[in-house]
Amino acid sequence: MAKTYTMCGIMSGTSRDGVDIAVVKISGSFPSNKIKPLYAETYTYPPWLKSLLLTPLEDLRVEDVSGLDFLLGEIYAEYALRAIQSAGLGPRDVDAIGSHGQTLLHLPGGRKLGEREVRSTLQVGSGAVIAQKAGITTVSDFRSADIAAGGEGAPLVPVYDYAVLRSSKKARLALNIGGIANLTAIPRKADLEDIVAFDTGPGNCMIDSALRLRSGDASAFDRDGALARVGEIDEECVEQVLSHPYFARKPPKTTGWEECGEDYTRGLVEAMAGRGRSTRDMVRTFTEIAGATIANAIEDFVLPEVSVDEVIVTGGGSRNSMLMGLIKKRLPEIPVDIGEAHGIDSDAKEACAFAYLAYLRLEGIPANIISQAAGLEPALLGSVSQPPAS
Repeated sequence: MAKTYTMCGIMSGTSRDGVDIAVVKISGSFPSNKIKPLYAETYTYPPWLKSLLLTPLEDLRVEDVSGLDFLLGEIYAEYALRAIQSAGLGPRDVDAIGSHGQTLLHLPGGRKLGEREVRSTLQVGSGAVIAQKAGITTVSDFRSADIAAGGEGAPLVPVYDYAVLRSSKKARLALNIGGIANLTAIPRKADLEDIVAFDTGPGNCMIDSALRLRSGDASAFDRDGALARVGEIDEECVEQVLSHPYFARKPPKTTGWEECGEDYTRGLVEAMAGRGRSTRDMVRTFTEIAGATIANAIEDFVLPEVSVDEVIVTGGGSRNSMLMGLIKKRLPEIPVDIGEAHGIDSDAKEACAFAYLAYLRLEGIPANIISQAAGLEPALLGSVSQPPAS
């Protein structure tokens, strides 16, 4: 009989503004597990930490990166223990923590280093520190093993989407809109190799970056699309972004801060300001870009392969009714709804996914299913750090 696990998942995304934590119960055997959320919470970073995490990478010294690794490990442990206590549990009740970490750099396409082209990824938030401070076995650094196997290192959530959302009656598309938007399309009666999954491009990251750059407020965001509603679209900016070669690339593919983060957005913001555009126009424009790139990705790369019956949206972008409206308008034939309509906590989904990925690591089950479908080797994702001996 399969063991039942109690797991804690920690997720900090591209927006770098806080961390989502979920405590879940996992029973059954892969891939037919039952995953029951017990508690979930979002912890917002204090302003000084947000500012530190938004420091351009070229301005960080090696000792800064090393310090962030240990600092975030301590903070993640504190937040995890808080969430575990709120779930009515103690550290001894939890089998493991799965922590995504904070991505500082993700370069699956490679960069020249000396005489070699090197593919790499870097997430900070030391698993060893989490394990020591929380007293719980911790699985971290999930992306490196897939990069080493030749994969993109993202998205990693599709294996969770498959376990939770596959159906014999409906083809479902799970769309998560965080800083970056990613999707998993699961055909009816799908096997693992039938899944289509990739990053579509910017979700909230350009919108948030524009507001930060214009206001100087690290916590600024467009609540429910209120600013976008009263802004006008800068068509020149939209055309420029949509011409980026990433959007024409066929999956599997992944993108991130390096391609559509604050540095890239800064140039677009300055150009729009030069054309006399207001902040609300910029927010409207970047909201339009997010909606267009998501819908285009579905139309270009999913619908030719999968006849989708419904789209289930999670992440911070699901709370932006302006963005949701744009997606629905561009996909009029497909029902689009937020996770709660399907019994999924939209804010906690990815934290639940990393709890599940940690479970798969402990069970010795390779989780890089998108890479495997592309013909690459199976890989155990995550490094395991043990707590102090009791």
